[in-house]
Amino acid sequence: MIQVKLVKKVFKKYFHFVAAFIVLPALVFLSMYSLDQKGFFQIDQIQIETATLSSQKNYISPKIENLKMQLESFKGVSLWRFPLSQVSEILKNEDWVKDYRLSRSWPSALKIEIEPHMVSYLIQVHESGSAATEFRPVTAEGSLLKKIDSKQAPNVVTVNDAAFLQNKKIREGALGVLKALPNQGALHPTQVSELGYDRQEGYWIRLIQSEMKINLGEEQIEIKSARVNQVIDYLNNHDLKARVIDANLSKKVLVRMH
Repeated sequence: MIQVKLVKKVFKKYFHFVAAFIVLPALVFLSMYSLDQKGFFQIDQIQIETATLSSQKNYISPKIENLKMQLESFKGVSLWRFPLSQVSEILKNEDWVKDYRLSRSWPSALKIEIEPHMVSYLIQVHESGSAATEFRPVTAEGSLLKKIDSKQAPNVVTVNDAAFLQNKKIREGALGVLKALPNQGALHPTQVSELGYDRQEGYWIRLIQSEMKINLGEEQIEIKSARVNQVIDYLNNHDLKARVIDANLSKKVLVRMH
């Protein structure tokens, strides 16, 4: 009698084990398979989320729309069986995408989170026979992105010098200049319209409102820009207008008036 009870106890324990690790997963799989065959998991939404500054929206928005068109063919495909690697390959070929995350949002949505490259400035492209104004964006890492037209251009500083296209060291130096500009005042990056480089004098910038040119050189940009900020404040307070401010001097700032 004791032996029979022991056998029943072992059988019951074994049955629970089989139910937990074999039967239930099999039932779940069959249910999922049945729903999949009926089209329950067919992709009907492709959600693309991206965080970007308002100054970059002109550049990013067309890229997002173009990406949506590329992914449109995936709608109607089973989300359950869909290989995310196909989307990954597309995103890897998009030079404006810095990083991304893919996930399935059950029952029928594909979710894509994108971190775009930040465009620090634009280099104007001059090509013979082209009437349109075109630019090459430069990322915060100094990399060149694919050519865009003026309608897609983000609201950032522009460069009109082919040397920036050919020389990565000059591009990276320009990034250092923009980063060294003050966070407020007349030399805030949003107040700068143009940036350039002279092999003799180094980097220079031009302001949007006054069209004033400011020579900054290649070293101690932060200190020089702080001095220039003070000079511009003085000029504004005394209603004076300068044409050029040369800060590329030792402890001095030279002002050339109109």
